[in-house]
Amino acid sequence: MDKYDILLSCLVAMHIFLCPFTKVEESFNLQATHDILEYGISLEALKKYDHFEFPGVVPRTFVGPLVLSGVSLPFIKIMNFIIPNLNKFISQYVVRLVLGLFNIYSLSRLRSSIEMSFGRRISKAFGILSACQFHTIFWASRTLPNMFAFTLIILAFSYWISAITSSDSNKKLLSMIRYMTFTIIIFRFEVALLLVPITVLELWLGNLKLLDALKTGIFTSLWSLGLSLSVDSYFWQERWMWPEGYVYYFNIVLGKSSEWGVLPFHAYFTSFLPRLLLISLPLSVFSAFVDKRTLKFLLLMLFFVTGFSFLGHKEWRFIVYVVPIFNMCAAIGWIWVERKGSKFVFILINWIIILLLIMSFLASISMTLVSSENYPGGVALQKLHKIQNDYNNAKVHLDAYTAMTGASRFGQIRNDWVYSKNESHLSPSDYIDYTYLLTSTPQDHESYFKVIYTVDGYERLKLKMPKVLVHNWLEFVGIVFLRYDKNAVLWKSWLPVHIITEPKIWIMRRNSKTLESF
Repeated sequence: MDKYDILLSCLVAMHIFLCPFTKVEESFNLQATHDILEYGISLEALKKYDHFEFPGVVPRTFVGPLVLSGVSLPFIKIMNFIIPNLNKFISQYVVRLVLGLFNIYSLSRLRSSIEMSFGRRISKAFGILSACQFHTIFWASRTLPNMFAFTLIILAFSYWISAITSSDSNKKLLSMIRYMTFTIIIFRFEVALLLVPITVLELWLGNLKLLDALKTGIFTSLWSLGLSLSVDSYFWQERWMWPEGYVYYFNIVLGKSSEWGVLPFHAYFTSFLPRLLLISLPLSVFSAFVDKRTLKFLLLMLFFVTGFSFLGHKEWRFIVYVVPIFNMCAAIGWIWVERKGSKFVFILINWIIILLLIMSFLASISMTLVSSENYPGGVALQKLHKIQNDYNNAKVHLDAYTAMTGASRFGQIRNDWVYSKNESHLSPSDYIDYTYLLTSTPQDHESYFKVIYTVDGYERLKLKMPKVLVHNWLEFVGIVFLRYDKNAVLWKSWLPVHIITEPKIWIMRRNSKTLESF
């Protein structure tokens, strides 16, 4: 691990501490990891698991949460030994940090392969470009199925890149096939759109032996399928449970993914890729003209993105795996410019690239600060424990919006309290057994509950007037460098926008006479 890996690790850790809460897309893996850590894996323990509270949900694999909880457990045990009665929410930091470090490790392996195949300077440029982007760093520690897959796919890419200069490219490419095949069967079936064209191209180029590729692919598929069937049939308590096969059938065969929203065919190219890549997009395109070695990688990544474009439902996370390869190509383009530094025009272009990298990094930090306002559910649950700390044996209801915006099981820190996400209540009177409500619709509960606290959340952004922005920057510089007014809280003041927040979740407490009236 060198300074670039340490830099990326520190950035991931910073994002975790700025935005410790999670959203609904991350929910299953995070709750499953919590339940394994909290209750164990016995048959009796399974009855307490979160996913059994909501029958009918599309199943996800327990393989990722099982590995994540297993690696996280020793660190949590050590922390609890050093600090008895440690707040359970600290475990969420640990779990996310472990996953983040998995992904940083895979990027480190890829960067090492880039160094062997393309040189030290390009490897360094790759590290800098990776550090200046928002999505990969922000989401590296988040328990999306895609981020479990990300670790394995980037490791597969590291073998693919190292095959360029290896004396035994066949062996390297077989390792790539193993990692990608495992990922396809366990985590994300669509990774086949990466594996198949890469394998076909390498076979055509003579770098891979067909029989070896077939044997490796078939054996890994069977082994991975057996693992998923064993683990997931047990945790879901259903025979022949293969979650990723079920997800593929649900989303692709039945076409249910479109129920989550449809975007036009060009959305990945005109919206998602530019936001994911930032400065790496023009640099990677430029690299295709100055170094033909990048064409193979860029065309295969574009094939993957194009294939995904035929599906109506589109999200950036479906194509996030291509980002490191684009960054590698961008690094090749950047270093080509830098090596031409004796001419004024290339010196100027290089300084423009550096300026844009700084702007990309600042934009990434800005987006993180904006995102920190987007988890009112987690903040509300945390605030409830703080302001009602002296109340014993409470019963708390969390509505769907609260659960979707950060209120995870790791945040349910009181053993003497009962927490419920029951969505079957139909009338206000159905809630009278609860002591507290965390709700986004307080008007529905005014008859029996009163508001004791309101939590704001992100609503929109508003550009600052130039005069205000300059004033804020001068204040910020004064606090950071001149150290006047040390008590001022202006850590977001340098942003070029106002983060507009509005009430999102109301913490309500049952009226003292509510139960008496029934």
